[in-house]
Amino acid sequence: MSFVLWYVGVRLRGGSGVLDHSPIDQHTRQAQSWLDGRLDLPGAPGYLEIARYRDRFYDSFPPTPSLFELPLVLLFGRATPSSLVIYLFWLGALGAAFVVLRRRGFAERDAVLASLAFVFATNVYPSCVRANVWAQGSSLGFSLTLIGLAFVVENRRRAGRGPGPGYLLLSLAVGCRPLLLLMAPLFVVLDHRTCGRSLRQAITSALLWMAPGGALLAGLNWARFGDVLEFGHHHLAFARNLPHGLMSPHYLPWHFYHAVLKLPRIQARWPPLEFDMNGTAFWLHNPVLVAALGGLLARRFDPWIRAAAVLAFATIGAGILMYESGGWVQFGFRYVIDLLPAGFVVFAFAFDRFPRLLLAASIATLAINVYGLAGWKHFPRQPRDAPWLQGQPAASPPPDVFRSREMNPRSLIERGGLLVPPDPPLPLTSRSRAVPPNKEG
Repeated sequence: MSFVLWYVGVRLRGGSGVLDHSPIDQHTRQAQSWLDGRLDLPGAPGYLEIARYRDRFYDSFPPTPSLFELPLVLLFGRATPSSLVIYLFWLGALGAAFVVLRRRGFAERDAVLASLAFVFATNVYPSCVRANVWAQGSSLGFSLTLIGLAFVVENRRRAGRGPGPGYLLLSLAVGCRPLLLLMAPLFVVLDHRTCGRSLRQAITSALLWMAPGGALLAGLNWARFGDVLEFGHHHLAFARNLPHGLMSPHYLPWHFYHAVLKLPRIQARWPPLEFDMNGTAFWLHNPVLVAALGGLLARRFDPWIRAAAVLAFATIGAGILMYESGGWVQFGFRYVIDLLPAGFVVFAFAFDRFPRLLLAASIATLAINVYGLAGWKHFPRQPRDAPWLQGQPAASPPPDVFRSREMNPRSLIERGGLLVPPDPPLPLTSRSRAVPPNKEG
């Protein structure tokens, strides 16, 4: 079932098939550069988000997905089957979720349905089905965190089969989505409360197993940007001119409105429902997350786990709402994917079955997600219109969401053995997300 849903989603989103490779592929390019013995990229095509620092070009996205691209580049060159890799990670996440739910006493049928719902009835499905650079980060971060949870929930084994590898997987997830570091307290509490280990043992395991991944990320950031916390986003063209920086409480009201209150609009043409690319209410797209939030407030379970889950929701939620872009361009509010692992923990501990009402809501959301994938290329691509950008030149939409007539296969050109979009015409603006070739070489 999961393979069929994934494959249908890839084709609806414009992918070529099982071995699909998205041309928005900074992680593949970074892996190629590593194999060539360099940390920077050889160039910066105008249709990609690439950071410029000291006259060198860098992938601005956290690097864990590039690690998994390394063996693929050796086998396939630039045309790596990165979308298939995303599906394989989904399989791992589905299996891990099933294992955790069965340990928590869920019936087999309920465990299967709930696991599927956390992938295909959430923003994971329409946002991550095809492996562009944003999908790789969000999907692998989600999957690695869920797989890690299977090691730290009710696992009384020791050494390499004990909770330790769960922390290692979480550190790799942080290298996809840095906000997932805020899941670490919840992992420690789960380890302490369910694995029969003292709090001190759990904290020690977390530090020892997460240290190598953290050191790798910090060292790579230092080598590229001279800052252990800088992945490169501050050196993107659009970020240099933001009036409030990349992260600010100033962005909270606008993003909260789109993430919680904004509804799709009915229109008298295809597609009949128009979804705002700045984001629409997360509860339309993630009913299992809504159920988890309800369980967090209304159901009784271990108070330690509840407190750690509240901390994860509050800190990660504030982080995604304070980030300037808010996930634009998107279907739903895709940054809530970072909240799904915490939501899964709450669901596993606050419930003992998959309620019928939640099943009905999940089926409805699956239909909405398929509609979103089918209508993706037809949704209007309005410029960013956030209030803090008023009076600023408009930024161009990311290139993989150009309308279908702009991405007609006949308009693609061959580069490095792949058909890719040509550098799109750029608006005369210092805030464009694309990098003008005549300025960047």
